[in-house]
Amino acid sequence: MQFSDLHIHSRYSDGMLWPEKIISIASKKKIKCISITDHDTIDSQHNVSVLGEKFNVIVVPGLELSTEYKEREIHILGYFINIHNENLKKTLTKIKESRIFRAKEIINRLNKINIHINFEDIYRDEVSIGRPHIANALVSAGYANNMREAFHQYLIKGRPEYVDRYKIHYKDALRLISECNGLSVLAHPGEIYKGISIEEIIKEFKVYGLKGIEVFHPSHTSKQINDYYNLAKKYSLVITGGSDCHGVMHDNELLMGSVGIDEKLTNKFLSLKFNK
Repeated sequence: MQFSDLHIHSRYSDGMLWPEKIISIASKKKIKCISITDHDTIDSQHNVSVLGEKFNVIVVPGLELSTEYKEREIHILGYFINIHNENLKKTLTKIKESRIFRAKEIINRLNKINIHINFEDIYRDEVSIGRPHIANALVSAGYANNMREAFHQYLIKGRPEYVDRYKIHYKDALRLISECNGLSVLAHPGEIYKGISIEEIIKEFKVYGLKGIEVFHPSHTSKQINDYYNLAKKYSLVITGGSDCHGVMHDNELLMGSVGIDEKLTNKFLSLKFNK
């Protein structure tokens, strides 16, 4: 079990657990530090520090922004963010509205091919809505056997039902995190399109404020971990890691805490809150 897990999703985006449950589980697993990094929303952040104190877990404010880079989607994690920043709230409201519009358009296209699910089947006001919610509705209604099948049959890019969505430019995301006194980290670089050089991304992103790399992630091979670790050292970037836990059970265990960073790296990470 890792000392810290800095990449966890709650029900406010596409996870299955509410923040209090996540923090409670982290405490039981003896994970000392976590961050709930929901997609394009800070709705999970408003009471987490109090809950952290209740369960004796350090909870770092966070989110995961979907950004555009050369017509590709790249995710950037933001830590220690000021959730009361007005520009942040305005930007996330715009993204939330675009996600709602996109979900409605996907459902319209599904309805046209006689797949009868409704927007009301997937929408909760507090949620940053995305394709996983639609996929889950497809499975529940019997149109797919599982989430993977739902995505591949209807929701991946190239399918007629797919609708692209609004994403902020990576430069704007990095500037926004910096404006919120946050620490920006390149999320799961191993999942970025293979035709793009990770080192080139890091060099370019650092110009606009990138401060770290998510070296440890479930999708990363041992070689990738070694490569990203060396890149972090080369460019003087903080090393982070997390399980990307969404609350799904694997062999009767949650991924939470299975991937992350040790105490030494955690202390270095936490020290940056005061040295950004």
